[in-house]
Formats: sequence, C-alpha cells, structure tokens
Amino acid sequence: MATERIGFIGLGSMGGAIAERFVEAGVPLVVCDRNPANLERFRAMGVKSVPTPREVADLSDIVLSCLPSPEASLEVALGDEGIVHGTGVAVYIETSTIGIKAASAIAEGLAPKIGFVDAPVSGGPPGARAGTLSTMASGARDHFERAREALSVMAKNVFFIGEKPGSAQTAKLINNHLSTAGRLAAFEGLVMAIKAGLDLPTLVEVINKSSGRNYTTTDKIHSAILSGTFKFNGQLSISIKDEGLLLDEARDLGVPLWVAPRLLETLQEAAGSGYLEKDSMWLMQYMGEQAGIDVKELMTKGS
Repeated sequence: MATERIGFIGLGSMGGAIAERFVEAGVPLVVCDRNPANLERFRAMGVKSVPTPREVADLSDIVLSCLPSPEASLEVALGDEGIVHGTGVAVYIETSTIGIKAASAIAEGLAPKIGFVDAPVSGGPPGARAGTLSTMASGARDHFERAREALSVMAKNVFFIGEKPGSAQTAKLINNHLSTAGRLAAFEGLVMAIKAGLDLPTLVEVINKSSGRNYTTTDKIHSAILSGTFKFNGQLSISIKDEGLLLDEARDLGVPLWVAPRLLETLQEAAGSGYLEKDSMWLMQYMGEQAGIDVKELMTKGS
C-alpha cells in the first residue's frame, strides 16, 4: 500500500465506515461524495476531497466505491465524469451490491484500460469499523492480486470467487438472502413470543444455545431491539434492492425460488407502511403492529 495511491467514492453509512479503516491504517486517501456533510467529516480528518469520480481516478492508482444502487454504480464508473475517463487509475474496486448485470457492464465498459474487481462486502458498518468484514471478489486474477492489499485493509476475510465478472455479486446476493430470511424469521418469532407473554431476553438466550440461532439472534436483537435503538446497519430500501436483484438473477438462470418472493413481498409491505427509509431493524416494529403490539414502546420501557 505504500506505493499505491488510493481513492474512495461513496461515504455514506457503509462507505464512510470502510473509508475510515483506510484513514486509521494510515493510508492517504482522496475521496468523493455527493453529500457535503460526508465530505466535511473526512476533511476534518485531513483527507483530500474532489468533486467528481473522474478526478478521484486521475489522482489514484486504485479506486474503491460503495454506492446505494446499480444505477449510481454505473454512473460513477461509466458516466461523463466517471472512472472510465480517469488518467491514473489502474484497478477499480466496486464494493457495492449491484447484481451481475451491472457488474458485467462496468467490467466491459472499463476494459481494457482499467481493471475491474467486483468485491461486495458483508458485515455492515459495525463490521467495517471493527475490521471484521468479509469480502468476496471476482475479476481477472492479476487485477485481484493488485487489489488484494487494499481489500485486506477493509476486510478481515478476503475470498476470491473467480475470474468471471459479477460472480462475487451472485455470492453476495445469496448471502444477503440468507441473512434476510433469518432476520424476518427471527422477528416474527419474537413478536409471537411477546404476544404469548414470554420473556424476550430469556427466549433469545435459549435460541442462541439452540438450533434456531442466526446472526440476527446472536447480534442484532441485543444491539438493536432489546436496546430499544432499532439501529444496526442499512435501510429497508437496501434489503428490498438486494432481494429484488436475487430474484432477477434467479429468473435469468432459470432457478425457481420459493422463500425469496415472500420475503420481498413482506419487505415491500413494510415499505408501504412508512418504513422504506428506516433501518431494517424496524421490520420488527412493523410485524408487531400487525399483531397489535408496539414493540418499540415495550423495548424502550424495558431498556
């Protein structure tokens, strides 16, 4: 990393936490974000900022991005002021979850001048801050090897999925699908427990010593639900985006899915009830409302 110039685009909840890892590791950065407040936070750390992705790519050998949608990723990579027009960048690393179509389009649009590594991450902002993220990467092997040290700054676990562009997206979408399934199952089970008069902390302890445990029961319930904060990682809109991308890819592959359509339907129902831009932990509040329970109020009283 001592000889590589690093750029970072997208300093929101997840991207900001990842970029902080580079700052804490002593890696000089140049950053870009559309939100002035996000930029100001990094300027206060002594980080250089520029107004466009193209300028980041002019000043960097390796550029990473973390963006909210496939559309944003395509614009940052291939737009009029995009990475593709940069004069310095050799490898572009996309850490967002954008699906195989967008990843493939970016790889094709950047080639042959700029190498592309598709490297979505798992672990959320808490994992980024703690340095415990996992990333699954795909792209030409030589591009991955050049990117490996930068990937290791942001992630504890780095997995090479293969050379086909977008393969890492498939792996990430499957991972997110399993996480969403576990989250919704845990929330509806706990709402049922409240209605039945069970003690929630005790039940969670039982589950975590039994076969029903998952990431939601082991980490999210204590941190975000029992604490009454209802804040852990990303907005509900991100879960909807990811589950929709999974369904799109499954259709393209000719793979039938049974659980995913119902998960997406539930997420969309919650979004329609006003939870679209809230943290996905608020899904438990939505489920409680369907059972006549104000989960937030109960947790606030108990905390």
